[in-house]
Amino acid sequence: MTPRLNDSTASFSPNQTKQIAEDFAKTLKGGEVIFLEGELGTGKTTFVQGAAKALGYGGPVRSPTFTIVNIYPASHETIKKIVHIDLYRIKNKSELSALALEELVQDPNSVMFIEWPSLLRPLLKTKPKRIIFEETNSVRKIEII
Repeated sequence: MTPRLNDSTASFSPNQTKQIAEDFAKTLKGGEVIFLEGELGTGKTTFVQGAAKALGYGGPVRSPTFTIVNIYPASHETIKKIVHIDLYRIKNKSELSALALEELVQDPNSVMFIEWPSLLRPLLKTKPKRIIFEETNSVRKIEII
């Protein structure tokens, strides 16, 4: 099943979350900014793992909680770089501007996945895609907006 905008899908396992992400990644062309929103442990990094696989990256995808930004090469027709950002530890706009994310956001040959994006939202010139993760009773709801 290919997720559509405003589509909500239930995931019952990490592998199913990765498959949903793979299907979503097939809709990407390059230049997209994707906000991953949800509490800790709801599957955001697992989702990026599935998307990265679909975009031609075969290595490990780890949470950038401590590194803040992880960049992976992609072997997709139009996407050459996967940028995975976790802003959980960034507390204010001055810390955010020190990261110099503007050049990463404007790259048409990349796709950017951003966890905890609230500080970045007002600075974007383009409207990001949003994926909202919720978990209740071991079921993850993944909503693509």
